[in-house]
Amino acid sequence: MRRPPKHTDPNAPIKARKLSDQHIEALREFDTVGTYPDSVVPGLRIRVGVHRSTWLFFQRRRVKGVRSTTFRTLGTWPLMDVEKARKEALIVAGKVAGGNIEPSRRDATKFETAFAAYLEHLKAQAAKRGKPPRWHDNVKKLGDTIILPKFGKWTLIELANSPDAVADWHSDVTKSNGPVSANHCARVVRAAYKRAGRRDISLPARLPTSAVEFNDETPSQKALDFKKFPAWLKGWRKIDSATRQAYHLTELLTGTRPGELARLRWADVRHNERNLVIGKAKAGHDITIPVTEEIAAALQMARDDAAQFGLAVEPDSLVFPGCSQISAREALPARGNMLRHTYRTVAADLGVDDLLIHFLMGHTPRGISRKYVAVLILANGPAMRAAQERISARTLKELGLTFKTLHKEMAAGLAQSLEGGQGRAVKNARALARAARASARARRGKPSRPHSAETKAKISAAMKKASPISA
Repeated sequence: MRRPPKHTDPNAPIKARKLSDQHIEALREFDTVGTYPDSVVPGLRIRVGVHRSTWLFFQRRRVKGVRSTTFRTLGTWPLMDVEKARKEALIVAGKVAGGNIEPSRRDATKFETAFAAYLEHLKAQAAKRGKPPRWHDNVKKLGDTIILPKFGKWTLIELANSPDAVADWHSDVTKSNGPVSANHCARVVRAAYKRAGRRDISLPARLPTSAVEFNDETPSQKALDFKKFPAWLKGWRKIDSATRQAYHLTELLTGTRPGELARLRWADVRHNERNLVIGKAKAGHDITIPVTEEIAAALQMARDDAAQFGLAVEPDSLVFPGCSQISAREALPARGNMLRHTYRTVAADLGVDDLLIHFLMGHTPRGISRKYVAVLILANGPAMRAAQERISARTLKELGLTFKTLHKEMAAGLAQSLEGGQGRAVKNARALARAARASARARRGKPSRPHSAETKAKISAAMKKASPISA
């Protein structure tokens, strides 16, 4: 009959001795349960239990007056014999001595904490550059819907030690959300981990995404076909705001990025120099764009529209107010980045030199240091202006316009904008008056005449209008 296991007295002092495989085998044979330290490697001990024997490393230390404890499970005997356990314990002891010990699971940084810190970094970067935190908002959406539900509670060390899990997750996201979203998510995980690693030297140098095979991404290069320029002009005429018309026409004539053009202010329009400056662009530097007569006319259209509605045109005022998100809502054959690609297509069809196209569109050519870009732009200034004039003239030709008919189109657009703005103002005033009368009746205790569902919807839509010139 098997005897019950003997337990060591927990209050008795533990005496270290030179452990051996034979000694551990004897402890298990005689059912002696307890924890036994090794005298060869300080901190190494083996815990003999009823079912298994586990190697442990335990060490107390004090750093800058702060007491802490390191406790690690190294392995189980006999899969890890005494010699292997001592080598592993010495590795952990070396990390402790060097201040590079891995924190416990309770103290380890979780990915959700690192992700929140990364979001704050993105918001601070956007504020520093004077831009809206759009990438911060996109990353937050990816985190809330895809990343955090999977890895939010994982520690960063677990993440780094599980590259296969991250790679499998990337494959699943590719199937469910598409290749581009999957790549974005993997890059966000990598960026959050690298940023956390700047402060935590205990994190492995291996990245969590080391096993990820990123999907091939082909940037969209859709552009407006030359045959569809007249159709674009037809759609452009239907826009009931001259400011929005000027915005889209300027984008077509300059090839600027939609967001950067929407943030353009009158102080950035240099009339004396015949240039406009896109400050703090995507590449991190200012973009100087030559202004042709056609571009100047489009800018003047925006100024005239602001003036006819009594809006002040100050140096700090936006050139195209209310156009930051307008591209996605316009009924045009081409809008937003598609107009930028169209500009690039027109320039290439004219045989404009690639270097000039890069400078006109705000790109930094490969193989050229950014510190030399300003010098090269200055040296190529006359050539850039000549190329811009050719592109503007060709664009007007494809639209079926001349400089004279362009001014007629703009005059018609300004008149249409004023008429539409006045009509919206009248509707808004009537809706507000009806709402005021209904509120007065309610205060007097008189029930107001109930509106039909259609009338209620019209009143609600009219009250949402922000201004007479809003879209």
